[in-house]
Amino acid sequence: MDFKTHLETNFTPIDAMRILESFKRKRTYGVLLNTNKMSVEDFHALFPELEKHPFVINGFLYDEEKLPLSELPFHDLGLYYLQDPSAMASVSFLNILSGENVLDLCAAPGGKTIQASLILKNSANIIANDLSFSRAQKLISNVERLGLDNVIIINNDFSKIKGYQKFDKIILDVPCSGSMMFRKNKEVQEDWSINKVLSLQKKQKELIQIAYKLLKDGGELLYTTCSFAIQENEEVILSLLQTTNAFLLPLEKSELLYESKHLNKAYYLLPHLFQGEGQFICKVKKPGLLSKNKQKPFQQINEHLKTLKKYELSERYNYWHANDLYSLPTFFINKNYNIMRQGLKCFTLKGKDLIPHHHLSRYLSAQQSTTLTYEQFKKYFRGEQLQTKVANGYYLLSYEGLNISFCKVQNGVVKNLLPKGLRVFKY
Repeated sequence: MDFKTHLETNFTPIDAMRILESFKRKRTYGVLLNTNKMSVEDFHALFPELEKHPFVINGFLYDEEKLPLSELPFHDLGLYYLQDPSAMASVSFLNILSGENVLDLCAAPGGKTIQASLILKNSANIIANDLSFSRAQKLISNVERLGLDNVIIINNDFSKIKGYQKFDKIILDVPCSGSMMFRKNKEVQEDWSINKVLSLQKKQKELIQIAYKLLKDGGELLYTTCSFAIQENEEVILSLLQTTNAFLLPLEKSELLYESKHLNKAYYLLPHLFQGEGQFICKVKKPGLLSKNKQKPFQQINEHLKTLKKYELSERYNYWHANDLYSLPTFFINKNYNIMRQGLKCFTLKGKDLIPHHHLSRYLSAQQSTTLTYEQFKKYFRGEQLQTKVANGYYLLSYEGLNISFCKVQNGVVKNLLPKGLRVFKY
C-alpha cells in the first residue's frame, strides 16, 4: 500500500490531498519558554516577532530561518526548549493540576515532561521514563540544561515488575511510524511502510494497557502519536475500550482540531489546519473518584546545613545516594524504579569538599551569580580559564540573567567547571 492510499483509508480524499500538499510548504517551528527563568511577557518583549501558541500559554510559533533560536546563547543557557508546535499542544489538553502525581511513560527527549514540570513547579514531582538508556540520557541532558528540579528520570520496563505506584495523570506518547515527521525528516519518509505501522501497533497496544493499569481510579491518560495511521491511533484506543472500563473525554472544541471519522472523541492536529507537523490526541479516563495525594512531613538533613541554606535548599526533600546529594520539592519513595536522576543533583562529596553540580547551577536564581560580559562568556563557553582577584572558592557565573555554571577560583584563576560536552565555539 502506498502512502497516499494509506492516508485515504483514514481521511477523506480531500483531506488526504491537503495533508500531502502541506509537506511541500515551509515548516513552522515551536519554542516552549522555561517560565522558571523568565515571564511570558518579558520573553515576548525580547522576541516580539514570535506568534503566541493557540493552546500553550508559554509556547510560541516562529520562523527558524528569520530567528535562529537554536543558535542563540539563550538556548544553551536553558531559557527555552525547541519543540514542534503540534507536539507541544497535546499536554495542554491533559489539564495537569497542582499537586498531582504525573508519569510520562515514554518521555525522551523530554518536551512533554518539561511542560508538565513547569506546570507542577514545586507542588509535585513528575516521573519521566524511557526504556532506552541512551534516550534517557538525552532526557537528563535536557532537564539539566533547563534546571528543572522536580523530574525523576527512570529507565524501566513496566511490563516486567509489579508493585508500582499509581498516578493521577499519565502521558503516553508512544513510539510510532512517524508519518507526521515526513516534512521534517526525509529518512523517516523513506523508512515508512505499512508493515512497519502494523509491527508497531502490537507494542502500542501493550503500552496503553500498561499505562491504564498505572492510572488511579478517576485518573486520566493522554495518548498521542505523530502518525496519521488509524492502526496506530484509533485502533489502539479501541483495543483499550473493548478490554477495560475506560472511556474517552472530549477536548474543548476548536476549529484547529480535526475529529476522527472513525472514533468519537479522538482528534488530530493536521498540518493543513494547524501550523505544526501534526499529532493524534486522545484523552482516556478511568472511572472512579480520584483520591487526594498525601503530603509527607518534611525532614531536614543536618549535614552541610550551612551550604544547603546558602542555596535555599534546606527546606526541601534532600537525599544522599552514595556521595551525591539530590533534592526534590516533595516526598518520593522509590518503588522498584531504576533511577537515573532523582530530581535536582546538587553536590558531590569528595573527601571533605562539597562540589556543586552543574544541574544545581541551572536551577538557582541568577541573583546569586557573578555576571560575565559577552567576551568573557564566549571564552568561558569555549572552556577557557578566566582571571580574577576574588577569594578562593566556588562561584556561580551568569550571562544576560541566565546561569552558565559554577566555577572554582584558585589563586586568581577561574577554573572552568562547565561540562566538556556542553562547551561550544560558535559564539
